[in-house]
Amino acid sequence: MTISSGPCTWPDLTQICCSEDWATFSPAVTGAAVNYATAFVWMATGRQFGLCELTVRPCGRFCQDCPSGWFYDGYGSFQPYTFNGQWKNCWCGQDSGCCTCDPACQVYLPGPVNSIVRVTVDGATLPATGSYFVLDQMWLVRTDTTACWPTCSDQSLYPGDPNAFEVTYLRGREVPLALAQATSGLACEFARACLGLPCRLPSRITSLSRQGVTVSFADISDVLKNGLSGLWELDQLIMAYNPYGIKGQTRMYSPDLQVPRQVTWP
Repeated sequence: MTISSGPCTWPDLTQICCSEDWATFSPAVTGAAVNYATAFVWMATGRQFGLCELTVRPCGRFCQDCPSGWFYDGYGSFQPYTFNGQWKNCWCGQDSGCCTCDPACQVYLPGPVNSIVRVTVDGATLPATGSYFVLDQMWLVRTDTTACWPTCSDQSLYPGDPNAFEVTYLRGREVPLALAQATSGLACEFARACLGLPCRLPSRITSLSRQGVTVSFADISDVLKNGLSGLWELDQLIMAYNPYGIKGQTRMYSPDLQVPRQVTWP
């Protein structure tokens, strides 16, 4: 599974920028400013916001039918068995006769899953309503009674093949509106700095003396080292959304989860 090197989808900052002269800047300047601002804020907030559209091929449904002779013993434990060289626990959801907190048919999707775009199985796109839903932002549960998810999907089919089992979904968290508005302010100031206009971005001057008055400024190196921008309205949100200054989201990997394959080229 690939990890994004930058924010995938953010709100259109050109529509909410607070600078009055933004409309007078060239598209090249505004485009560079938006790219700079979104990349900076995305990293400063721990790379946790922005939606990425992914198309993955799940390796198979999570629930496997139990081989003969292995069963749930009725006392709260599951009996292990081997399947295709892998150790598994005998479990088949509510249909197995035991009560569990797991659905009878589900596949794992690396989350957080924001929304499902489409699901294709055996050349057919399943209806978005009444066929499936998402649990815990990572489990795609099938609800129609016609069939479960494919037990073993063909991973060798070319991308776009109608017979492939593919799930297209938006992964990530939506950008909060307040953070998008503050990010647009950073884009405006960056555009003004590019054109040599007065802006609010901090400079490398640490003190200034004039007519007997000395004014001290924060060292821009210290500001950037702490993952801040120097704009108070944006920095307050950065500290609120990322109070511990983490560089990226924590991830959990388990040998029990069948991570789906993602086509990365072409």
